[in-house]
Amino acid sequence: MFAFYRELEGTAHLTLHAFRRVGMLRVPPVMEEFMRQVYFTGASATGGIVLRGAFIGTLIIAYVIEVLNADAELAVKMLLWVVLREVGPLIAAVLVIQRSGTAVATELALREISGEIASLRRMRIDPYDYLVVPRVHAMALSNAALTLYVQFIAVGGGMVLSSLIVGVPLDEMLTNFFLLASQIASEFRTVKNCPSNIGSGEVLERHAAPGIKSFNGFHQSYYAILHQVFPVGPCCGP
Repeated sequence: MFAFYRELEGTAHLTLHAFRRVGMLRVPPVMEEFMRQVYFTGASATGGIVLRGAFIGTLIIAYVIEVLNADAELAVKMLLWVVLREVGPLIAAVLVIQRSGTAVATELALREISGEIASLRRMRIDPYDYLVVPRVHAMALSNAALTLYVQFIAVGGGMVLSSLIVGVPLDEMLTNFFLLASQIASEFRTVKNCPSNIGSGEVLERHAAPGIKSFNGFHQSYYAILHQVFPVGPCCGP
């Protein structure tokens, strides 16, 4: 138990230091480390996510329809609920830990063994600012981007593949998808009138409503449903 609290304390100190020294990202060498880590953690991981996300979306729809004998409306709702709330963030986090967590720990250990970190200290360069800060922020940014990417691929790819594998009409799933988005868009008009959320309500309605009219607005409606699953907190009294 004592070791757990020590680990928790170290994590808290590391996180506070990383956010307190975020201004170091303006330094060109630190920014270079940041961009390199973003490419390794985020950009290079997108290829393997496509098949995984589409497979998970297809599996959810197939399970709901074939096992639970549900219709396309319930299948789409379950897909959005499971992917946006649970599976999407989990897959992104596991992928980052699996690929980048091990690689970063190994890299920093090798730099310590080779004496590079000691050399940085002799040159009066803080190793935390040069090595740790850019990696913490890069992995946080990449994790957020990968989460949205997984969610989009799982929802869109799941519906497309399900129409080919399970035999559910794609137009029926898209109709239920946009119908759900239209309900959310109407709710945004109420949220927009709340004083504490007036700015966010205008932005969400502007981005969600156009996507209801055609398939070309798929991504706008997707973000509208994302905000339904992660609803805005109550701002107006009864």
